[in-house]
Order: sequence, then structure tokens, then C-alpha cells
Amino acid sequence: MLEPLAHFLNKEGFDRSAIADWVIGDMYVGLLNTDGQVGVCATLGTEMNDRLFYEGDPDLNDPVHRIILNAWFSSVCNYRQEYPDIVDIFDSIDFREKPDIVMVGYFESLFEKFSKAGIRLQVFDIQKESHVLTDLSEFGRAVQKCQTMVLTGTTIFNSTFLDIVKRTSDDCSIYLLGPSNILSEDMFMYRNIKVVFGSVFGKNDTRVFKKIKEGHGTRSFQEYLDKVYIRRETVL
Repeated sequence: MLEPLAHFLNKEGFDRSAIADWVIGDMYVGLLNTDGQVGVCATLGTEMNDRLFYEGDPDLNDPVHRIILNAWFSSVCNYRQEYPDIVDIFDSIDFREKPDIVMVGYFESLFEKFSKAGIRLQVFDIQKESHVLTDLSEFGRAVQKCQTMVLTGTTIFNSTFLDIVKRTSDDCSIYLLGPSNILSEDMFMYRNIKVVFGSVFGKNDTRVFKKIKEGHGTRSFQEYLDKVYIRRETVL
């Protein structure tokens, strides 16, 4: 099975003539397509450049290209459907009834909600440092054992997504989370993906570009987006 960006590149292609504007910041890339649709992708410290916006074919082995493609596919796919609810992941899923929870990618605000609710979980992150993180030496065992996983969407552009989902057990439920996510039913081709949480911006609303250009992260532009999701037609 192709990893997600390879799949979407085959299916959707990359049309730079349909990109009306873009911005590259320290923490995010954002782009606006000619239909007025906005897509963003975190950079996680990747040293970015804008060459793909001007010339050349996308190279899936180039982290810069992968980030730009992720933002492009989000701008293309995330506006194709209506969303039943605009909610936070913690408000839509009762994690108190979910066993053996692992969070891959440290979402600080979400972790605080778990803590306040008295819900225990293991948290792994290769980029951040915190006393709440479990040592990475435990990662392989935790992935194979867990029955519930909150997985950051940045694993799609950093090429770790496919390896992680393949290692989960048959009875694991994966909730893919992050503003960079591509909201497409095609994501349910992948093992154990039950819900994809992502973001939609208002058409032609480029206020997020100012925040990105200033080097800010997700929290700085949350007021400009709707938190939405798609799910498999199964019980959460």
C-alpha cells in the first residue's frame, strides 16, 4: 500500500498554477488555492524553501516537498464535504471507556484534559521534551500493545505514519489528530484509522498567513479555523 502522500499525489496531482498565494514560517506552511481554499502543514523544524512553488516536480523523498504537498492536499480535499459537528476531539470521544491509550505526538492542551479527567496514557514525542513523555525505548512495545491511539498527523509528512499504523494490533482504534490532516475518506484505507480530526478555514480567509509569517504555531490561529472530523461508519 502506498503511503498517504504518494497516494494523494497519484490521485490528485500537484498543480502549482492553482496555488494563488503561500507563506512559509518557522513553524508552519500555509497556502491558498485559486478556489479560495486554505491548507496548512507544520514544519517541525524542517529548513524550508519555496522552490517547489516555482519549478520542478514533487519529490517525495524531500521533506520540504512533503510539507508543501501536505498543505496542498489539505486545501484540495478538506472542502469537499460537509461536517456534522465542529468539536474538539475530547468532546466527541469518551476516552474514559478507552483502554490502553497511547498518544504519539505530544498535544499539550489535550494531555491536560486527559490529566484533569484522571485518564492515564503514555505519551511519545521525538521532537519535544517533557517530564510527561515516556522514554522512546518503550515505543515499539506500547504501539503493539495499545488499543487506543491518538496519532499526530505530522507522521504523514515525516514518513513515519505507515510504519506506526502497521505495527498496531488488530483491535486498536487510531484517532488521527492535527490541523495539517487531509480530510479524505481515502485515509480509511489505512489500518485501524477510525476518525480523522482536522481543520477547515473560511474561504479566502488568509488571516492565518499573518500568524504563520510571524513564526507562530497552532494556538495562535485556532480562532480562525473550525475543528472538524470525518469517521468510519462504525461506533467510535
